[in-house]
Amino acid sequence: MTHPELPFTPYTGTGGHAGSEASRERAETEASDGTLADRQQRIMDYLAEVGVGGATWVGVGQALALHHGQVSGALSNLHAGGAVFMLRKRNNRSHPYIHAKYRGFYQDSEVHDSPKTTKAGQRRDRLEELVKACRDGLASEFDRDRIAGIVKALDELA
Repeated sequence: MTHPELPFTPYTGTGGHAGSEASRERAETEASDGTLADRQQRIMDYLAEVGVGGATWVGVGQALALHHGQVSGALSNLHAGGAVFMLRKRNNRSHPYIHAKYRGFYQDSEVHDSPKTTKAGQRRDRLEELVKACRDGLASEFDRDRIAGIVKALDELA
C-alpha cells in the first residue's frame, strides 16, 4: 500500500536532524535519495500488516532492523502527517502507533491523533514565522505594522 504523500518532511524538507553538520547532511541526503520515503513506506506497510493493535517503536525497529533514531523520527513524522496515530495507553512503557486506516476502531479519548508540540518545536515554529515576516518585509518594504509584528515575535522568543 503506497502512501502518495511520502516522505513527510516537516523539518525544512527533511525528516529532521540532531543539529550537527553531519546529521543535517545525512537528513538532506536521505530526503533527496529516497531513503527517507522508503523507510516511512516500510513502516506504513508494517503497521498496516500488524493491524488494529499497532506496534511500539521497539517492535517496529526489531521487525525492520532500524535503530531508535530512525524509527522514532519516522514515526513522529508520520504522526505529524496524519498517516499514523498513537494510543494513549502504553505497552511496555511505550505508546503503540497504529496505521491511520484503523482509526475508526478507537474512540477519541483513546488516541493522540497528532503529536504534542514541545517547547523546542513551538520555538522553532515562532522562529520560522519570524524569518518569513522578515523576508516578506524585505520584499515589500517594512511598514509599521510589520515591524511591530516582528518585535512582538522577538519578545515572545526572549
